[in-house]
Amino acid sequence: MVAGGPVEPPVCPRRADALVERMVRRLMEDGVLKRQLLSRYLWPGMGLAYGPDDPLTADFARASHRYEVMKYEHFELAGPYQEGQAFVFEHALSHSYYHYADTGEEQGICIHRPHELIFQGDSLLHKEERLASLQALEPGGVLAIPYPALRKLMDAYPQLRAAVEKLGQQHERTLNELGRFLGMPAELRFRQFRAAHRSLLHRLPQRVQAMHIKISKRQFNRLLKKG
Repeated sequence: MVAGGPVEPPVCPRRADALVERMVRRLMEDGVLKRQLLSRYLWPGMGLAYGPDDPLTADFARASHRYEVMKYEHFELAGPYQEGQAFVFEHALSHSYYHYADTGEEQGICIHRPHELIFQGDSLLHKEERLASLQALEPGGVLAIPYPALRKLMDAYPQLRAAVEKLGQQHERTLNELGRFLGMPAELRFRQFRAAHRSLLHRLPQRVQAMHIKISKRQFNRLLKKG
C-alpha cells in the first residue's frame, strides 16, 4: 500500500500475451463470420455472386461491424440520414414501423427476414431523413454498415450499386402497396397479412401483427376468434 491508494498488480507477460492472442483470434473469427454471411446469404439474395475472398466481400466486411441485439430491442430510431445504417440479420426477424409523436400511434411497415439488406431507400440513396424505426423481434447477431461507408462501396462496385438501387425500387413498391393495403376493410387486411406471413406467424407477436394490420389488440383478438 502506498499513498494515493493500492497499486495494481502487474500483468504477467504470459497472461498478457494470451489475452492478446484471444483478442486477435476473436477478431479473425468475426471477420470470417462476416464474410460467410455476405457470400452465402446476402449476395445470393441480391442476385450477386461473390465468394468470401472476393474484394467486395472483404471490403464490406471491413466497413461493417457485428454485434448482438436483444429481443424487442429498438436498434435504430428515426433521425438524420447521416446516422443511418444498413443491417443484415443472421437468424432473427425484425420489422420497420412509423412512430407518430403527436398521437403516440405506431404503424408497421415491413417484416424483415434474416439475410436481407435492411435500409431506408430515400435516406441511403437520396440523403433524406429516416422516417422509420427498426426493432428486433428475436435476439441474435446483426451486421451493420453506416450509410456513408455503403455509398463508398456502391461507388467502387457498380454491381453493388445496381443491386441496392433495385432493392430501393422494391421498397418504394412496398410503401405504395402499404397505402393500398391500409385502404382495405380491417377484416380483409387481417386475412391478407396473415396469409402473406403464414410461415412466420408463430414468430410474430400478436401486438406486432396488429400494428402492421393497423387494428387494436382487442379487434385483433376478435378477428382471430372469428377465424
